Amino acid sequence: GLVDKAKIGGSNYFWSFPGKKDRLLQLKHEENLATIEKIGPAITEAETKLADAKRGREEEGEARAKKLRKLDTLAKETKAATEELARLKENDPQALADLDHELKLVYQAAERWTDNIFNCKSYLTKKRSMSSKEANRLLGISDAFDYPEMPKMK
Repeated sequence: GLVDKAKIGGSNYFWSFPGKKDRLLQLKHEENLATIEKIGPAITEAETKLADAKRGREEEGEARAKKLRKLDTLAKETKAATEELARLKENDPQALADLDHELKLVYQAAERWTDNIFNCKSYLTKKRSMSSKEANRLLGISDAFDYPEMPKMK
């Protein structure tokens, strides 16, 4: 701000010069002028590019409107084709083969975990002398716990 402060020893001193505000405004004005000078050539270059772009469009008239209509119809056709592709993608043989492969991997992992659980249960009942019900409770499984069946792909 306009008030300066300095700590000298144990005291704080505040002072203000009458011309400080004027000097700050002068510096801000000079900075703005420099920015204007820097941006000036870019503005003139942009104006010339705009004039060049407009010059090419003045002559077309009806041809430009026809091209814009054609662009619109082509965009609609592209959107419809993309939607149909997304709809048909669910019947893609490669995607179905990938799903079948993933299903086999998941089934093998489920069997592996089931084997591990049964091995833990066997260890608890044989080596630690727990009853089967107590081992089931400890492992968080029911009496109906069994190996999963492989689902069939359509």
